[in-house]
Amino acid sequence: MLADDLQELMGSVLIPLGCSTEPGDEMREPPLEVLNYYTRGVKLSAVPILGRGLSVVAVVRQPIDVSIRDYTRLVERLAKVINTRFPPIRGGRGLTLGFTAVVTTPEPILPEDDASLDLAMASPGLRNRAVPLGIFRVNLGQEAIAFSLRRGPGNLFPEPEALADAFSVRLRRFAKLID
Repeated sequence: MLADDLQELMGSVLIPLGCSTEPGDEMREPPLEVLNYYTRGVKLSAVPILGRGLSVVAVVRQPIDVSIRDYTRLVERLAKVINTRFPPIRGGRGLTLGFTAVVTTPEPILPEDDASLDLAMASPGLRNRAVPLGIFRVNLGQEAIAFSLRRGPGNLFPEPEALADAFSVRLRRFAKLID
């Protein structure tokens, strides 16, 4: 699978959900390369500013200094970048950001990667208005994927589950062997 195929697959899933695409960023501090974003406004309640949110799917290249065992750091970096890129005042986007990360990596996907991603998603140190709802680790050459998902409030953030369904059709998942 090529990077263009991944983008085409993601667009075919996210655009019908109401997402629009935005160009990515290359950040020096924290070091992170975001290839592009898919965003969609979310109405959490009738309260004007507090009741609005934004769903963000970020396609990220795995930084050289981060391994699968240290994805908590990657999630924290991405939350900072998303907070900076999508401030609450700009465009009336509200205070809540639910984000999904699609991380492309040259490292092979292994059966234990799902457990490492679960730990990164459950990071107690993440204090941010950007809340991780899904993280996907994709190796395009291997055509394999590992992921961890969380459900957002009231099914208002369908993007992680929709991506998981689409990726599972095209990319391989590895299960740990039972001893």
